[in-house]
Amino acid sequence: MIGISSLLYDLLRGIVAIYLAVLDPVWHLIVCYGLDPKNSYGIILDPGPEYLSLYMHITDLVYESIIPVSLIIFSLIIAMRSSLLNFRTTRALMNLLIPFLALAFTFRALTYLTLVSEYLFRYLWNYPGINWYSVFSVTGILNFSSGTDSSSTVIVFLYLTSYFIAMSSLLAELIFREAAELLLMMIIPVFAAIAFTGKTQEYLFRSITTFLELNFLPVPVIMDLILASIFSYDPVLELGFFLLAPAIPSLIFIWTRNEGLRMQPLRIPVGLISGFIGGQIDTVVSGGRRIDWSEVYSNEASYRRGESN
Repeated sequence: MIGISSLLYDLLRGIVAIYLAVLDPVWHLIVCYGLDPKNSYGIILDPGPEYLSLYMHITDLVYESIIPVSLIIFSLIIAMRSSLLNFRTTRALMNLLIPFLALAFTFRALTYLTLVSEYLFRYLWNYPGINWYSVFSVTGILNFSSGTDSSSTVIVFLYLTSYFIAMSSLLAELIFREAAELLLMMIIPVFAAIAFTGKTQEYLFRSITTFLELNFLPVPVIMDLILASIFSYDPVLELGFFLLAPAIPSLIFIWTRNEGLRMQPLRIPVGLISGFIGGQIDTVVSGGRRIDWSEVYSNEASYRRGESN
């Protein structure tokens, strides 16, 4: 048993040593490739000539092949449905315009929205007093447990494992975000070219919504990391903010797609209002006659005198 315990202890110490050697470089990758505005938004706004060449190649395919084929199919659908009594010509014409409007304005609109997100992110990135490369440091983790016994080693192992999971997940998500946005910029024109029906318009809307969600993602992430820097004196709370950072994308996607979380207008029952205002008015109003306010005030004064007695 002593040999097994010693072996496990040495194994934990070895893993801890690996964590200590890996975590700082992983954090530098997060800052450089995932958070730095030059990469997080710069590569979206200026992806380079080769990417733009591929984008133009795809748009040429859209205008030369996909749109003509889609128009033929949509025309056949209109011809088959024109004999139906509930067929709406106006709606069909509007559906005919949507692909061309989407192709004309979507790319520019997404670019402007990206600029807005980039401005918000850069404003937070330049938050005074924060050096992003030094927000995380293994030195602070080593100070969390200065003991040399086995229990301290287990605590440090669990602590570093949590950091490794959080930081590796965050790095993967931020890099995935950039790749997904660049891919969606290619796919959206294709979805726009076939958006003649309600179902295909739904695909277009989903792709645009996903692009906007991914585009806004770094803003709440950097806010969370600023809080981690502010509460760096509390190692447990700081770890909590680092664990929250990779969970933010899931929270955003769940919030935007869960119909149960949609904002509903506030509706106050009329009966509740009338009951709160006072039941005395009900005794004054009968049928359709007007309210005798002098009687209301008289009843209220009598009520207050009775309350004071």
